[in-house]
Amino acid sequence: MNPDLPEIQRRQLLLGFSLSLGASLLGTPVMAAAPAPVVAVPFYGAATLLRMQRRHAWLPAARQWREAAEALARQLGQGCSGAARAPARQAWIRTMQAWTRASAVATGPLLQRRSSRSIDFQPTRPRLIVQALDTLRAQSPQGTPLPPDAARLERTGSPARGLPALEWLLWSPDAPTDAAACAWAQGLAEELAREAAAVEADWLAIDARDSDDPEAPADEDSLRAAFAEFVNQWLGGVELLRWAEIERPWRAGREDKTGWPRQTSASTALAWQARWEGLRALTLSPAQAPAPGAGLVPMALYLRSLGLMTLADRLDASARQADAAMRGLSPSAPPARLQQATRALAQLKGLIEGDVAGALQVNIGFSDADGD
Repeated sequence: MNPDLPEIQRRQLLLGFSLSLGASLLGTPVMAAAPAPVVAVPFYGAATLLRMQRRHAWLPAARQWREAAEALARQLGQGCSGAARAPARQAWIRTMQAWTRASAVATGPLLQRRSSRSIDFQPTRPRLIVQALDTLRAQSPQGTPLPPDAARLERTGSPARGLPALEWLLWSPDAPTDAAACAWAQGLAEELAREAAAVEADWLAIDARDSDDPEAPADEDSLRAAFAEFVNQWLGGVELLRWAEIERPWRAGREDKTGWPRQTSASTALAWQARWEGLRALTLSPAQAPAPGAGLVPMALYLRSLGLMTLADRLDASARQADAAMRGLSPSAPPARLQQATRALAQLKGLIEGDVAGALQVNIGFSDADGD
């Protein structure tokens, strides 16, 4: 959000909505809307918005990701070949879905820790994985290889780690399935669980420093920065799904269908749905508006709380259109179906970076979700 919001606007917001000092930074003054069917919407300040996202979206998602990764590590501890292969694959899919939902809007600790680059480097490098396995075998000539620890994995580098490397080990016909491969896979899953636990701990630490007291003094600069970061990463998440995960691989691989995310495991559609679920939850107005502090506040509902009813209606309509286009979408869909989805997501992206960001006085810049 623009830190140079004129003082007169801040006072108008204070008078018009009885805002706290921190909440005065969250929007622009609007004229009273014409009479319409009224759904009671309390005012949500930026601090409340971010707090409720943290408690009702980001923290639960981090916990689910950690629990899924821990279950994957336990499963891989029982092996990764033979009868153990199918349950290991299912555990990987559950972990991938949990991570994708948790990182749909990569803000806060996910952005600060650069979690995506450390555990979801794409494409993975099979040659580097094979080299790491050769080293692990050479260092365990007379015993069962042990899973690599954090220090060893750090020396290996991201291209041979994370979810994509695990996917290759569990699905590629070229991947080895011996004890070293299973030990490496277990170590990768343990690293996923450690990263998820660290992200969860960071969210909890932020929450512990936060205050539910609306009269508590707000750090306005930090609030503005956190709010602007969220809006930019929200936009970046929509664009990542539209361009990097659907349109670019579709246009580049019309003949052989290569380049889709999670293609090795045939989980592309599941990955798309998980990412969209995370984005949709933070966008669409719910059927009932929660009391401040009592539930998740999606962005369309937040706009309503500022009196921006028409803009909120447009955001809801655009998100619903994207939701309909994403429902059941898979790489095998006809080109017209894929194009419908990318166009709906492009429309949503344009609305966010244009009218929504403008109304909230948020400067749009390069997002970490834009990729390399």
